[in-house]
Amino acid sequence: MTNVSPDGTESDKEDGDAIPVPTDSDSGIESKAMHCVVGGAHAFILRISSFFGLAPLRFESRSNGFSVGISNAMCIYSYILVTILVISTIFGLVAEINVGVEMSVRMSSRMAQFVSTCDVLVVVITAGAGVYGAPKRMRNMLKFMESVASVDSSIGAHYSLVTERKLCAILLAILIFFSVLIADDFCFYAIQAKKMDRQWNVVTNYIGFYLLWYVVMILELQFAFTALSVRARFQAVNDALVLTARHISVPVENIQDPASLNIFAIRVAAESRRCATNVNLLVDSMPGKENAVIIRNSVSAEPKLVVPPCEAIRRLACLHSGLCNVVHHIDNSYGLPLIVILISTLLHLIVTPYFLIMEIIVSTHRIHFLVLQFLWCATHIIRMFVVVEPCHYTITEGKRTEELVCRLMTSTPSTGMLPSRLELFSRQLMLQSISYSPMGMCTLDRPLIASVLGAVTTYLVILIQFQRYDA
Repeated sequence: MTNVSPDGTESDKEDGDAIPVPTDSDSGIESKAMHCVVGGAHAFILRISSFFGLAPLRFESRSNGFSVGISNAMCIYSYILVTILVISTIFGLVAEINVGVEMSVRMSSRMAQFVSTCDVLVVVITAGAGVYGAPKRMRNMLKFMESVASVDSSIGAHYSLVTERKLCAILLAILIFFSVLIADDFCFYAIQAKKMDRQWNVVTNYIGFYLLWYVVMILELQFAFTALSVRARFQAVNDALVLTARHISVPVENIQDPASLNIFAIRVAAESRRCATNVNLLVDSMPGKENAVIIRNSVSAEPKLVVPPCEAIRRLACLHSGLCNVVHHIDNSYGLPLIVILISTLLHLIVTPYFLIMEIIVSTHRIHFLVLQFLWCATHIIRMFVVVEPCHYTITEGKRTEELVCRLMTSTPSTGMLPSRLELFSRQLMLQSISYSPMGMCTLDRPLIASVLGAVTTYLVILIQFQRYDA
């Protein structure tokens, strides 16, 4: 079998010969390559992020997607955009506070002033942290994309145009729903202010605030998409482990539909000095496919193992290690924005139900306002799930890997190289746990959702009690 060395040259080696273990340097994490080729849904989310200042990239059209790289002009655009919006929002907040509770449409009491101020400030901080840290995050993304591409080529993933379109449709539907909600909320308060002849003051005071909301939402979708992309690669590695177990007649779980490998079908290509060939999910036309652990001749064909099981386990362990490094780099890149997003979501889940409950208590019969607040409550809960669920799914895939390796260790013969390979893989799993822990402050998993909802209930009770004394 022909193997490709790290410098791009080919050498004739048998399937069982050793291949270099991918390290951060080998996998592109520390390489100086600052370009990669993306297509489909990945290009779609990056385009939207670029417009809102969260992905200061330069896009160059290619036959298989877009070549992206850091753009200094887009960095300047991002900084100017968010700075103008932040200053506009702060001045608008101060102007609304100075109007007083009698003339303000959002701050009808002292407690409402405090709550609304917190509401605005957390959006400002979240958007600022997202945009000002965007160049560093994008540089890290361009570096670890090569590791993602190496998994795609080794597992033998297929590109699905239908899946790409479905994912783009989901992203577009979320943005349309959020746009309608923002527009409805904005128009509602403008109409309320019209009764006091302040509609244009409200428009100018809050326009920056509502635009920053878009930045926050796109930032969350960007992280969720990145986390789900990496999770899909872990799932593909696990499916390859299942196939390896079947090859040696070890009873394990039923393998999923082969078409579901890398379900998001994200076309990725690494452009580096040591790797001149593009790697994408079009396996049939992919150079170097003789290196793949699993090869599928067509989209509907059954995958087959093309290396001995012992070598397959070793290569899968290397791929798993590379993906763990990717998770670590994503965790570091999004650490501060994720913490701010979690705090923002917590505060909004307190603020929005507070306004909803107070509207019910006051009984002013503003049905439109009640519906708006209910939709905002649902939106904030969805925001929390958008951030946490991809991380939960990734952790689940990590536990699935441990179960598969454990099953293989207990079911394989005790002689030969395979047990030693599995032993090394199990030690690697012990040392490289899969989790997203932004700045080490918490772990993004479903128990965090329960903790947030408990804290929201507690603080809502406190706020309502203060409102009674304020009245």
